[in-house]
Amino acid sequence: MYVGSESYHLGTIIDQNPGIYSANAAISGERLTYPNFGEILEETSLGTSPYHSLQVGLEKRLSHGFQIRSNFTWSKVIDLSATGNIAVQGGLPNPFDIPWNRGISQLNVPFVSTSYFVYDVPSFQGWNGIGRNFLGGWEVSAIINAYSGSPFGVSGGVDGNDASASQQYGDRADSVPGVPVNVHSGSQQHWLNQYLNPAAFVPNSPGTFGDTGRNPFISPTVNSTDAAFMKNWTVGERYGIQFRWEMFNAFNHPSFGTPNTNPTASNFGQITSTGAIPARVMPAALKLKF
Repeated sequence: MYVGSESYHLGTIIDQNPGIYSANAAISGERLTYPNFGEILEETSLGTSPYHSLQVGLEKRLSHGFQIRSNFTWSKVIDLSATGNIAVQGGLPNPFDIPWNRGISQLNVPFVSTSYFVYDVPSFQGWNGIGRNFLGGWEVSAIINAYSGSPFGVSGGVDGNDASASQQYGDRADSVPGVPVNVHSGSQQHWLNQYLNPAAFVPNSPGTFGDTGRNPFISPTVNSTDAAFMKNWTVGERYGIQFRWEMFNAFNHPSFGTPNTNPTASNFGQITSTGAIPARVMPAALKLKF
């Protein structure tokens, strides 16, 4: 089914005293509107954010000890900025041109797939004691997640500053006409070393904010399966024993971070960090209940 929404009057922070670019390097970047002050942040309510999605779900209800459910969402979120607390969030990257800041939200995850199943193994009542106690009565469950990575764009500026001289530090790079971006192409080894084509971008020109879009790319997909095996035994009338074996990231799929997005860096376009999902962890526990 289709699910969508439109949000209005979202809190948006604008610096009312940005740096002003000048060809005169001696004064370029000074806050000339109110020269006796630094940044002056104003919280406004001009932000909007549309959300559109296709959501599909499949479910097999519990029967014969087995149930499964799967959900898939294909969505898109656009906003003006990542809204937040004025104490911790800076202003819009380009306070001179509000629509320039509008684009793919940092919260946008285009594809999300989540499935889970639970299976109660038969108790094998007709078997002998060893078969019943060690093979029967287990509960097996798993949660399988697959979703798009984080959205990102290519930053601009030189040496960690912004070429626009606005002191917002949110410039975006300029694209090189006719040069393909080649995002996430080739083998894993290839895209780890070159997730995007570094020749397709250059730092934005002085006095400009860059001509590339906001968050047009997505970091590598995340795949993770968590599984659990659980067994209960009853000892007499008052006691019970439970064994649990859990596996987080059971298949040990690697998780990768976003590539370096600074076009002036020597490792621009390379992925040098891991993502949010850690390597496989398998805790086990034996619990006595009384």
